[in-house]
Parts: sequence; C-alpha cells; structure tokens
Amino acid sequence: MIFMAMSAALVAGLGGCIGPWFGATEVPPYKVEQITQNKNIVPFAIIGSGPAGYMAAVYGSRLGRKTWVVEGSKPGGLLTETSTVENWPGEVAIQGPDIMRKLRAQAEASGARFLQDTVIKLDTSKWPYIIELENAPPLYALSVLIATGATPRRKGVPGENEYWGSGVSSCAVCDAPFYKGDDVVVIGGGDSAVEEATQLAPYARSVTMLVRKDRMRAGQSTQEHLKGYRNISVRYNADVSAVLGDNASVTGVELTDPRTGKKSRLDTSGVFLAIGHDPNTEVFKGAIEMDNDGYIALRGRSQETSAPGVFAAGDVEDRVYRQASVAAGSGVRAALDANRFLTEIGLDSCATEKLKPSFFNGITRSLTPKGEVKKVASIAELEELFASTKGLIIADFFADFCGPCKQLMPTFESVAGELGDSALFVKIDVQQAADIADRYMVQRIPLLMAFEGGKVVARYAPVSQNGSLISRAELVQFVQGLLNEQSASEPAQRA
Repeated sequence: MIFMAMSAALVAGLGGCIGPWFGATEVPPYKVEQITQNKNIVPFAIIGSGPAGYMAAVYGSRLGRKTWVVEGSKPGGLLTETSTVENWPGEVAIQGPDIMRKLRAQAEASGARFLQDTVIKLDTSKWPYIIELENAPPLYALSVLIATGATPRRKGVPGENEYWGSGVSSCAVCDAPFYKGDDVVVIGGGDSAVEEATQLAPYARSVTMLVRKDRMRAGQSTQEHLKGYRNISVRYNADVSAVLGDNASVTGVELTDPRTGKKSRLDTSGVFLAIGHDPNTEVFKGAIEMDNDGYIALRGRSQETSAPGVFAAGDVEDRVYRQASVAAGSGVRAALDANRFLTEIGLDSCATEKLKPSFFNGITRSLTPKGEVKKVASIAELEELFASTKGLIIADFFADFCGPCKQLMPTFESVAGELGDSALFVKIDVQQAADIADRYMVQRIPLLMAFEGGKVVARYAPVSQNGSLISRAELVQFVQGLLNEQSASEPAQRA
C-alpha cells in the first residue's frame, strides 16, 4: 500500500495520541479540517453483513476503532438461506442462520454498532469518504470495508424459490453430504458446473449435468476430467423450465428441448445451480476499480482496492473459493489492513477518540430506531390485543428455521421504532403459535399481516418471486399506506 503523511494540522489537532506516520514529500488529503467539519464520522465503516463483514467488525472493534456496520437489505447474507453447515470451523453441524446470529452477537459484544439501512452510493473523490444511505444522512468514513458479497444467478423458473434450501442450492461444497445415495442434477455447462458435479460425485448415486445448448462452455481439459467419474453424465439440449416438488422437497425437474419445445420430466432429489454469480457492486461503480465481471479488483496480496483506505473482502472480490470461512478470513485481513492504513496516516485508535463526541452523535439516534415488537404466542393473546387496540396491528409471521424471516426482523424492528406511535407491531412464531397460523392460513413465511378491529385488512409477502426481500423503504411505504387508508376512513365512520 502507498500511504502518505498527514498534515501538520492533524498532528497538532489530535495531540499526543498520534501513532507512527510515514513520510511523503507532499501534504496528502488527510487534514483535520476535513474531519472536524463533518458529523457522523466513522473510523471503520463496514458495508455488508455476511461472514466477511461481521468478522471485520469483530476485529475493527477489538482494535479500538469505532466500528459501524451498514447491514443492507439482507442482514446475514446468503448463509441465512442455508440449512445445515458441516464445514464451519469448530462446528460438526450448525444451521447457517445460527452462524450469522453468533457472528453478529460477537461483533456487537466487541463494540460494533449496526445500521439497518442500505448504501446507495460511495464517494471516494475526497476524504473522509462519503457513504450515502437510503433512509438517513450520509456517513463520513475514515476507512471503508466493502463486504457486500455476490448473488448466485437463478433460472427464474417456477418452483426455484419455493424449494430454495429444500433441494435447490448453489453450493455443492456446502450441501453435497446431504445427498448421499441420491440422484441430483447440476444446471450449467461451464467450468464451475463441472466443479459442482465433481464435488457431488463422491456422495450422490448419480449426477446429471443439464446443458441448455448442444455443447459445453467448459474448457476441453476440464471436460476431460469428467471421464474419471462413472456416475456423472451430461445431457445436452436440456433447459430446466420448472422445479417440481411435493411441497416439502424437490422431486424432479421439468426439461424443455430448446430445439423442439418438447417437455419431459427428470426425477431428482437435488438441483444445483452453476450458472454464475453476480457480485453486489453496482453502487460502487465509478468509486473503485472492478474487473469486467464487476468483481472488485485488489492490490497485490492485500485487501486494498484502487482507493487508499477502501478495502474489500469476501465474495465481492473472490470469484474462486466462495466459502463462508474464506470470506470470514478475508474480513479479518481487511480489518487489519484498514487499521494499518489509519495508523500510517497518523490516526491510531487513540487519535480518533480525541475527536469531539458530537462528531459521532446523530448516528445512533437517526439511523438505528428500534421499537418494541411484542411477541404473541397464542390465539388468546392475539384476541386480547384485538380487544385493547383501536388502531392497526402489524404482524410479522416468522420461524427460527427461516433465513429470510431472520433477515426481515431487524428491518421490521427498525420500522416499528419509526411508526410505533401509529400502529402496534407484533411478531408471531408459526411453530409456537400454530393455532394462529392455522386460523389465518399462513402457508408461507415470512408473511406480514395487518389487523384492524380483529379483522385482516392486508396480507403482504415480503419476499418477491426472484427471491429479493422487501427493503426498509418499501416496508415503511406498506405500513404508511395502511395508516393513510385508516385515517381516510375515520371521517366517514364518524359521519
């Protein structure tokens, strides 16, 4: 990394806490005036909340830096959509959502703070770097760690979302042991598809690669590697048009021949997608360098990006391994690199503590509103609320085994903090309160339901058909719309 000496003003302004700083002949753009003229200053700003982001938060906090994590629209990342994980360090078997819950708790115990918001832009044209948020004033970051991950491409066919995590997967390394003796399919014909197939072969009875065209995209040497596996076969001109199941797990796929349009069925217990990943880097375009596929480019053997003081970790920069433990390790590296950057420009952990406390004010109050969400465990409790509540009741139906439910909960709590004076927010565990789920025909979670006067006035599925979760802004809009309808109807009722 190339770091330059900070100005004499910063040295004088922060006094005896200055750590080692390494000289350059020119005064760099790291001036105390640029810090003190702004509020919402964050020494360690972490964007993303997967394993890389949370581990970076653990290390940033333990290094003595004020650390804030912007969790985004999917707190916890892809692991919250994974069931049992058997390759996480120190765990024989653990649920993906439990991993993320533990990592978040560890980061919080270390001193990290969390913002339930989404980044819409990163400005690296001047320092402190400006992080623009969807629902709140900007943050001014002395260092930035990007850990927004990558999203597996999906086919977008019926049944894919319904059986995600229950027979549909994008990670053979993670899930192959659960298909011992089963017949599985891999969708794709590139190098990554071959890799998925070979990882499944030691476990599955048969692995069928489904290639949409009449040839594979994988390199010839990679295709030759398939010949060593007797239980791997390739089926060409086979486009998956639907994932089939019995409402609990996958039972097969519907195939369409692109040449003739003829459809057929192939029985299978597992469907593995290997059609590529898209790094979540759209909002960083123009701020840092990326490769042609949108992955963030790193400098040398560090986690540093093209912008000094901006670092990246996890699947957002890793197109090879895509493992949670690898991402977590890169988050540690990024935090250590960021700490070194701050120290080398003259801002050791003690120096940032010399900043006026007011520079950090406004963040917790304006960006992390949390409201009390009452838990309802039975029909009797719900009916008591109906009797005692005149206005709207907004219920979030969830379960501990549901990854998207856990992603939604922090957003739901944040909106409750903002609109809790106008409506009552409750959460209902469908396992503990099965009587409520049965009465109101809850067949899929997470599910939002609005009650008024003991009657259902709205149902809202916060997960779209493409698998994306409702944003905080959309949730506010949903609740605010109901409140507006309620206020509009009151004059008519009084009349």
